[in-house]
Amino acid sequence: METRSPEIIQAGSQHIRISPWKSHDSSALLTPLTAFEPIKSETILAGIEKSRSIGYKTIYTSALIESETVAFVNLGFRLKEQLYVLQRTTAAAETAAREKVRLKKPSETDLTEVANLDKLCFDDFWTMDVNALLEAESATSRSRFRIATSKLAGNHEQIVGYAITGLGNKKGYLQRLAVHPEFQSRGIGQLLVADGLEWLRFWRSNQIFVNTQIKNDKALNFYLKIGFILLHERLNILEYELIS
Repeated sequence: METRSPEIIQAGSQHIRISPWKSHDSSALLTPLTAFEPIKSETILAGIEKSRSIGYKTIYTSALIESETVAFVNLGFRLKEQLYVLQRTTAAAETAAREKVRLKKPSETDLTEVANLDKLCFDDFWTMDVNALLEAESATSRSRFRIATSKLAGNHEQIVGYAITGLGNKKGYLQRLAVHPEFQSRGIGQLLVADGLEWLRFWRSNQIFVNTQIKNDKALNFYLKIGFILLHERLNILEYELIS
């Protein structure tokens, strides 16, 4: 199946967005575009039918708060993943990188290596290919995409980490953070986060949010260590299997 372009469909007065789920071309991502009202069953059903007609086999929702899941659950969606939500101010974070790295904006040719690094850091459900990385970068009105590179033998530069930081409505979002498994615990993650915080302060944002899988204790402990606070709210990703 070829990678599909995102589509926005209308059902009555509401809209819902259909796009590929990260690097999984057989799975659709449904994102309600209904910020000021609960999504209606007819809107979800329109998304289901359109996804089926395109050829998707599975549907996942975007990350939803509990109250937003009701209409989906009533139509047969079930919980796939639950995420912690963390928040901190954009005040400067301490950095103590023990690896000589430089941060830079990725070139087009860097993106394949970034996607390969991503596969090393996340399980298959969460892995992002190049298209998904670009989608994450464009998810907010402003964004900052930076890679961390380290010089190896022969003066070759290896990408050892990356971060995508977004900004929308004066709120910052750590969209994605990954460090190569062989270079973890060397301060590279802190350095990438600190860079994003500095960028957010430039744009006069005073808070940043991040989410992580409930079962990912390592990521949770990292964020708590660098000043994030765990919020009571949880985000839910729901799943729906399409039957031909």
